[in-house]
Amino acid sequence: MPEKSLANPQQDEIRSTLLRLRTEQERLFLQLRSGEQRFRQLARSVWRVQEDERRRLARDLHDGIGQHLTALRHRLDQLPCAPGAGHMLAEAVGLCDVAIRETRTLSRLLRPQVLDDFGLTAALGWLARTAGESSRLQIDVETHDIPADLDSELATLLFRVTQEALANVAKHAAAQTVVVSVDVRGDSIHLLVVDDGCGCDVDQALARSGAGLSTGIASMRERVLLFGGRFALVSEPGEGTQVRVSIPLPERSESA
Repeated sequence: MPEKSLANPQQDEIRSTLLRLRTEQERLFLQLRSGEQRFRQLARSVWRVQEDERRRLARDLHDGIGQHLTALRHRLDQLPCAPGAGHMLAEAVGLCDVAIRETRTLSRLLRPQVLDDFGLTAALGWLARTAGESSRLQIDVETHDIPADLDSELATLLFRVTQEALANVAKHAAAQTVVVSVDVRGDSIHLLVVDDGCGCDVDQALARSGAGLSTGIASMRERVLLFGGRFALVSEPGEGTQVRVSIPLPERSESA
């Protein structure tokens, strides 16, 4: 009897201690999750500011410097050609043409106007054409059931991830063809970039990315995680590479 009476207070104390520990654990977990959410919100805000700045710079290049260079080009065409000055004038016109092309290319790389004006499908088509021309890749784009009112930040994210994935293919894959696929399934939007290149060891690629030796994969993954999505790199040496992204669609308001 005495031993039993002593055991009950001990058990009560143990249960009380476990309850306090569990309560503290839940509090810390909620605090951690709240901190993670605040970090994601802050990081997305920084990313949004970066994209806004890209948009402004692209507009300034196109509407400012680009227009001035075009006007200069027209003036050069109207100049009378003095004897012996034809070659110099032709060189000046040629340099002006190069500057116009480079300014337009830089403007589109900073922030393609087609993304803001016509949406993700048109922007991916433009990206495939320009990336294909510069890298001699055959790039096909397939899109299915993309909402016409797709969130602009999500569209920008998918465009940037695709842009980075194609840059990696051009630099490292020794591929001939690439397929970019975007479709909506359920409450998520999915991006798949597949190439027929030399492939890679995924563990080594992720290790290099984690060590800061290669920023492409890390950049794609971190951006996707900011939107609560999932990122996967699938590859084997000699078997090509797949970049798989899945991101939940923003919930629509009832009035939408």
